Amino acid sequence: MDEIMVTKVNSRCYRFSDVDFEPESRTLYWRDCSVTTLTYEECRLLEMLCYHAGQVLSARVLYTSTSLPDTTFTQHQNSLCSLLAKSYRQGEKVLPLDVVGDHGYRVDLPQKTYQREIESVPEPSEPDQLDVQLNLPDVPLDPPSNKKAIVISIACISLFGIATTAFFLL
Repeated sequence: MDEIMVTKVNSRCYRFSDVDFEPESRTLYWRDCSVTTLTYEECRLLEMLCYHAGQVLSARVLYTSTSLPDTTFTQHQNSLCSLLAKSYRQGEKVLPLDVVGDHGYRVDLPQKTYQREIESVPEPSEPDQLDVQLNLPDVPLDPPSNKKAIVISIACISLFGIATTAFFLL
């Protein structure tokens, strides 16, 4: 029988009133035990905002500090809009991510920042015979209502125009 080597790693987590954000897994863990997976770009943005919680960060600062070299400003703005949309749950804003006028974006201070110990197991080179793969259907957790989608779309378009103007003026 082969021994599996396990490495214990600390993962930083941010706890807000209704959700925990764990950058390592790019996941939002909700109080109702559901999860939302963030894209790589969304995760980098939220992690930067959490690291500077309470401070307003401009779109330009976020773009230069979190974007990959081949990311355009438009792609960056789309990631911001997507993250803003994911800050809502069942029509209510639960992740305290806000747009602060023409100045930028801010996340409120988390209730708690903590280290969670996770076990890291290396990927096997070939599948184990005992492994079972579950094929679960992709079901959206919270389909947005039409009103919410329209409001978020209008807000993102407005933010994109403001941020683009501010980006080129600075």
